[in-house]
Amino acid sequence: MQRDERRINRLGKIGIELSHNFNEENSLSAMIFANPKYPQRSERGTFRDFTRYHFGGNLIYNWTTNFSSSILNKFIAGGDEAYQDGAILFYSLSPINWRGTTLTDNKREGASTLGLFLQDEVLFGDKLSLILGARYDNVTYYNESFITGGYGLQTKSFEKVSPKIGITYRITETQSLYANIGSGVEVPAGNETDPAGTYGQDKIFLINPLLEPIISTTYEVGTKQLMVFEKGSFINSLSYDIALYSIDVVNDIIPYRGGKFYFTAGKTNRMGIEIGARLKFADEFSFSGAFTFSNNKYKDYLVDSVHYDLKKAGRFATYTDNEVAGIPSTFYNCKLIYEPAALNGLFVSLDINSIGKYFADDANTLSVPSFAISGASVGIDEPVRLAGSLSLTGFVTVNNIFDSKYAASSFINPDLLNGEAVFLEPGLPRNIVLSVKLLY
Repeated sequence: MQRDERRINRLGKIGIELSHNFNEENSLSAMIFANPKYPQRSERGTFRDFTRYHFGGNLIYNWTTNFSSSILNKFIAGGDEAYQDGAILFYSLSPINWRGTTLTDNKREGASTLGLFLQDEVLFGDKLSLILGARYDNVTYYNESFITGGYGLQTKSFEKVSPKIGITYRITETQSLYANIGSGVEVPAGNETDPAGTYGQDKIFLINPLLEPIISTTYEVGTKQLMVFEKGSFINSLSYDIALYSIDVVNDIIPYRGGKFYFTAGKTNRMGIEIGARLKFADEFSFSGAFTFSNNKYKDYLVDSVHYDLKKAGRFATYTDNEVAGIPSTFYNCKLIYEPAALNGLFVSLDINSIGKYFADDANTLSVPSFAISGASVGIDEPVRLAGSLSLTGFVTVNNIFDSKYAASSFINPDLLNGEAVFLEPGLPRNIVLSVKLLY
């Protein structure tokens, strides 16, 4: 509050999508978009102006054919590309914490993302389906500084081929079992590529040379079912899904000093269960909920002493078998909805969202408390005609009804201020969201 920190976002988006069916078996679709942005930030003692030019598109081909009366094949292939570039101007703060008159940095940050993918699904009757696919990703960052004595253009690319295989078996018409093995790749975000600042301002790199792509391998098994009950029953229908998963991650990116720079943990594992369900009652009420429990551990993680002030060079801190910082082990949400049939399209809902306790540091000494907040909404999801072809839908939501104080997020591996870690970021107090959509 003393710094009057704020974020202002101005953005626009326009796009066009075209699709064409050559025949019953072959189709092609394409999309292009433009998304200019002008964010401003007044935080952490600086004022920043961002200019972002963002555009891209995709092209997708579908081929569906019957190999026989009982074997259907669905093939999809395509690619997507997006490019964003623009300048960031860093200023001092004025006496009223707005943009000052001193330009402290002027740099360019750009990124290009290219993806190519293909997938083939074979369906054997209405019981069994097999999926095999792969995706190639190439993400390149472009950084350049224009300040006096600054850096020239520097680039860094991250690329990976990610395979996927899956099987689904339908036990009945309303229940299926599935199993998947998939690989994934995630590249560092732009702010994560800032070089390490432990030894003072880096004079060589604009892009952290130590970071590599985050590679994950996911194993998942689960079941989904829809149960419809007899007319006159208290419950009309029940649908649920249950999934067990294990994710092995190499090069998991970890923030240091509250996010001033990033390194990687050698290996981490995330294992858990996810449960979701929806009940529809006979008296115009419905209930939905979801629950996640996970065990998230560092499996191979050493940190050089210089980053944790262990006083002696050549020493290491080991956090193997500690909980992964920043990931709660439990999540749940539930919602009760009332939709009176006499008022077509009107709904009233109550919801609760909760996140469990988690640690904010690799050493597992700083904990972020759990919280649960509630909300309520009233709205219309069926279009209400205003005049001619003009109609609207909309809703009003009150979030955090009881105005609870809670930590919505935290800085991971934070700095110490006067010997104390300052890492909790407060969640919003009671707030109201109004949304109106006009349809023509």
